Amino acid sequence: MNEIKEKIDINISKNRLVATLYVKDPDAAEDITEEDVLELLSSYDIIFGVMNLAKSDWKQELIENNELVIAEGKKPENGTDGKLVVKQSTDRSLAEEEKKNFRDITRIPMVAENDILAQLILPTDGEPGIDIFNESLKQKKGKHYKCKPGENVSFDEAENTFIATSNGQLSVSAQVINVYPLYEINGDLTLETGNIEFNGSVMIKGNVPTGFSVTANGDVTVYGIVEASYINAGGNILIREGIAGMERAVVTAGANIEVGYINQAEVTAGNDLKVKKSIMHSHCVTQQNIFCANGSIIGGSCSAGKVIEVKNVGNLANSKTELAFGISKKRLDSVSDLKKEQKELKDNQHKLRMLGDQLKQKKDAVGELPTKERIMLLKQWNMLEKTTEKLQIVENELNELQFEIGNHDGMKLMVNGKAYEHVVLMFGKYKRVLHQEHQYFQAYLEEKEVMIQSL
Repeated sequence: MNEIKEKIDINISKNRLVATLYVKDPDAAEDITEEDVLELLSSYDIIFGVMNLAKSDWKQELIENNELVIAEGKKPENGTDGKLVVKQSTDRSLAEEEKKNFRDITRIPMVAENDILAQLILPTDGEPGIDIFNESLKQKKGKHYKCKPGENVSFDEAENTFIATSNGQLSVSAQVINVYPLYEINGDLTLETGNIEFNGSVMIKGNVPTGFSVTANGDVTVYGIVEASYINAGGNILIREGIAGMERAVVTAGANIEVGYINQAEVTAGNDLKVKKSIMHSHCVTQQNIFCANGSIIGGSCSAGKVIEVKNVGNLANSKTELAFGISKKRLDSVSDLKKEQKELKDNQHKLRMLGDQLKQKKDAVGELPTKERIMLLKQWNMLEKTTEKLQIVENELNELQFEIGNHDGMKLMVNGKAYEHVVLMFGKYKRVLHQEHQYFQAYLEEKEVMIQSL
């Protein structure tokens, strides 16, 4: 062995993964045999990853380079760390084609209930290595990504997914995922905040200036004034100051609206409208009640499904003020449009049936229609079917409106102060114009007549 080591020897790397055979006596390199190399390897107990000497030109490489890698181990493959893959967009920027006007600045990252928000990818263990002595080399296992479900978020352990339990704003931080059902603006809407569109509730701790829009599936709360802007909520709307609409404000709620005052605005509530002060020169529609017990309704029109309670109606200038019950003035006006459409559809239906009868009679007489008339008959069948379907829809709408017009149970006006001249009271299709002042009274429909009774 000593004789062999005088000619060649082996250098072992610190990580025990590489054994390099090197020449100590270049003049003796030609005399080295395969057996010499194998014996040298055996003396070092190198048994894994050894070069197949019989199938390689090892000696030539050794002579040319004075060294060669004679054995190579297998490196350990470290595991990969776990990670969080976010499944929903958190991008707040809007593409140019998405901007309807210059106030569309940003988008709120929104998710819906049951949306998959993110998925945890588990770490891998990796693979152990083997050194040239055939001993195992321990790999480094991947680390778990630490993230927990926060507000309105659940974790599905079977799928390792985070799931939204409500609609709202998605917030993903390094260690927690939240869905916030309330989006807050700490001040006025500005060009920095832009228009708001959100599938939860919105709270604005300031004003909504002219030209801005706020759309929310939930509630909208405004601490200040709403100017000539657009507010739409699926739930309730609370405006603590009031609406200074300048004849351009549109405020719509699926449920209740509560506001300090309304001036020159269009307001629609699915349930009740409550006004602390006055309603001036506006158009208000509610499915249930309008409560303005401490203020006045001056000018414009107010329509309620049931009750309007107000202190004063109209003014000394005799501004025309309309109060409608049971069905809104706008819906009442649509009855005539629907009747007109109904008549046109019935006329078309009659003409199509006559055409169909004529073509069928001709078919019965001659046996087979020419191609042009066969196509005409097919078109007639199709148009008749569509016309009949549309007529049914129109008649259903008319029936619903007629029921609303005719159902006046529980509908009344309560005036706790004064009603001036030129105030118009409408209960469905029945109308009464006040030609003198009335104080402290209620109005209702009885026997197709609008009655006024003192309180």
